Order: sequence, then structure tokens, then C-alpha cells
Amino acid sequence: MADFVEIGSDDPTATKAFFADVFGWQWEAFGDGDGGLVRDGDRQVGLHVEDTPLVVPYFTVDDIVATARRVTEAGGQVMGGVAEEGMLGRFATCTDPRGARFGLHQRA
Repeated sequence: MADFVEIGSDDPTATKAFFADVFGWQWEAFGDGDGGLVRDGDRQVGLHVEDTPLVVPYFTVDDIVATARRVTEAGGQVMGGVAEEGMLGRFATCTDPRGARFGLHQRA
């Protein structure tokens, strides 16, 4: 299941306001610039500046390295390797064989 969702926006201020209005989210400052983070128990939503707006689900895994290897063995791609994000854990952004983007998340 997805426990982390990444939102990319070319207007993070407007995007934060939209989701706050719709879901009542309280954004925390996170990272450099206009990024943000919302937490609900173990689930999290991260917002960052992106030229093309997007929403990417990150699926929880126990072993991100092994799962990333299975992604490539099954015909997908891992874009940029595994990233360490401190208290948030480890992340890898992937695509399936048809190019649909998704991510892997191993909790800290």
C-alpha cells in the first residue's frame, strides 16, 4: 500500500491552499524553498516545486534495494537510485515498463 504521496507543483503556495481547503491539511515546512509535508499517522504527503504538476504514490517496502532490483528485473526502471531522506526513510522513484511513475519507500 502507498503510505507516502509526492505532489509536484509549479505553484506550491496555491497547491497547499487547495489541499488545505479540500482536506483540511496543515502543512509543515520541509526542505528548501516552498516544499511542505503533511503527516497523518504513518502516512505522509510531500510537496515540492516541479515544472509539470504530478502526483506519485510511494509504496511501502521492507527492503528497498531488493525491491528496486525486482523492478528492473520485471522490465521497469529505477530513476536515480535510492535516496536517503533522514527521518522520512529511503526512497526510489521508478517507472513501470509502460512509463507510469511510482515510488518505493522504506521507513526509517
